[in-house]
Amino acid sequence: MNLARTLTTTKSAELYAEAKKVIPSGVSSLQRIAGFSTHPLYMRRGFGSRIVDVDNNEYVDLLMGYGALINGHRHPRIIEALRRQLEEMTLCGTPTELEVKTAKKVVSMVPNADMVLFCNSGTEATMHAIRIARAVTGKDRIVKFEGAYHGQHDYVLFSVEPAEVGLEVSPFRIPYQPGIPDEISHTVVVAPWNNAHILEKIMKRYRNDIAAIITEPIMANSGVIMPEPDYLKQLRELADKYEAMLIFDEVITGFRIAKGGAQEFFGVKADLAVFGKALGGGVPIAAITGRKDIMELVAPGKIGFGGTYNANPLSLAGTLANLEVLTENEGHAYSKLYHIGGMLIKGLQEIARDEGVSAIVQGVGPLFQVFFTPLDKIRNYREALSVDDDAFYVFHEEMLKRGVYMHPDPFERIVISTAHNEEDAQKVLEAAKEAFHEVKIKIFS
Repeated sequence: MNLARTLTTTKSAELYAEAKKVIPSGVSSLQRIAGFSTHPLYMRRGFGSRIVDVDNNEYVDLLMGYGALINGHRHPRIIEALRRQLEEMTLCGTPTELEVKTAKKVVSMVPNADMVLFCNSGTEATMHAIRIARAVTGKDRIVKFEGAYHGQHDYVLFSVEPAEVGLEVSPFRIPYQPGIPDEISHTVVVAPWNNAHILEKIMKRYRNDIAAIITEPIMANSGVIMPEPDYLKQLRELADKYEAMLIFDEVITGFRIAKGGAQEFFGVKADLAVFGKALGGGVPIAAITGRKDIMELVAPGKIGFGGTYNANPLSLAGTLANLEVLTENEGHAYSKLYHIGGMLIKGLQEIARDEGVSAIVQGVGPLFQVFFTPLDKIRNYREALSVDDDAFYVFHEEMLKRGVYMHPDPFERIVISTAHNEEDAQKVLEAAKEAFHEVKIKIFS
């Protein structure tokens, strides 16, 4: 049975043409056009696990707002909370009781959260966390890892997707975008991920200068790359040994892989951790959590922190409802995420093998990616560079024809929500069987 359909996207094409007249590149976030050969698809509505474009094509959504929609599109509890808050106020510029309630909820869930600060995006959260670490340690440099993305501020936009990487012990430090002052490059030290031995050599070289090590606990911007056993524990030990702070960027893993994020999942606490995406379940919000002795230094006359939309009531209302859904019924939400995600990971891997396609599926239940590679495992960005991008582009296109929406960039990720069910999983696997077959014919034959 051929599940492929003729995909009419005329209105999306027309909208993109109009958008480019008034918006640079046609979009306000360039990742929304990355990987599309002609034009992106413009979406009209979402419900549960599904999304519908402006040409009325319906898809099982495996993008889910880049992972933000942990409870699916338009979860009724979140919508009701937003509706109630709209009737009260959207912004006031003062503290609110809702801020206290939401902070208490985050503190109850996150292992390192003695205290929490709210802002609006992952970019803001990592920027503030790095500033706090520099202020507290009195040092300027940070260590970041090849292939890791920590937002759109200059301090972390180095070696995000470098074409050349250099020696492991001394990686190239390459600005991701023009416009970053060269002086800032001297505050960043780049290291390969998943190699504690090499990292210690780098830490020794800069032993008196490193304020913080910032890392994704699971690399999720080079596909999905899991940490080696004890690697996060080794990062904790190296940070302590060289008197640096350990910052976990949990913008993607937070509230997705466990109710306490990667710190709960792997049993390692960071000094500071940042959250976004699944924290709000679809509203714009981010957070920084950390030890009390660090966080209390954010105070008048000490470390500054501010923003007009920080802890705005509308986002807090959606966030609190989202977190309540995730934690009720003894964590049933996470049991479902791992059940459906496990079906997909196992099923996709088996189909690729049966079709004779060199591909692996890597990650954990609610967060994974398909890599087209002969390797049995991708361990770092350097290995991720060897994956077959063309095979992934074909796979994406064939899945799209069969009603499954995923990002066309192989360095993105597949995510699911609590709204996905076995019927969705079966539809994805049926589509994947035909898509892998097309990849075999078009790429590997």
